[in-house]
Amino acid sequence: MRITELLSPGDCRIDEALALAARVFNEVEAPIYSKSGAEHFMAFVNGRELRECLASGNHKMYICSESCTVIGMMMIREGSHISLAFVDGEYRGTGVGRELFSRIAEDNPHVKFTVHAAPPAEGFYRRLGFVPTDMERLEDGILYIPMERKPD
Repeated sequence: MRITELLSPGDCRIDEALALAARVFNEVEAPIYSKSGAEHFMAFVNGRELRECLASGNHKMYICSESCTVIGMMMIREGSHISLAFVDGEYRGTGVGRELFSRIAEDNPHVKFTVHAAPPAEGFYRRLGFVPTDMERLEDGILYIPMERKPD
């Protein structure tokens, strides 16, 4: 049975979710980024600043787990910007990402959501109702498409 939940700031599963993000990033996204872009991303995921943002409540992390294993994670900043979203390869295409976003949308009703979608994730976000707001961008070696989803 899958469980989708919001983690409290000190939850030990945060490290498991961030390890999942790093692993999936290296498998799917790192190959399209420059070395400096991949290093920048990994510094963010493994850095102290991210953990401080989670502890302060500025960022919130949601996970989807099955059999006590984190299979997907999504992080939201300031209640409206998706800053990380990753699903284990074995579970991609099975609704895990949709479940995570549905829970976030339920917890943050009437919000315009934004995301800087990595090119491989653009289709996923389009299926959730996101639309591009600008052309593809490159910042700090990270390639992304700015997108938003207006409230229902």
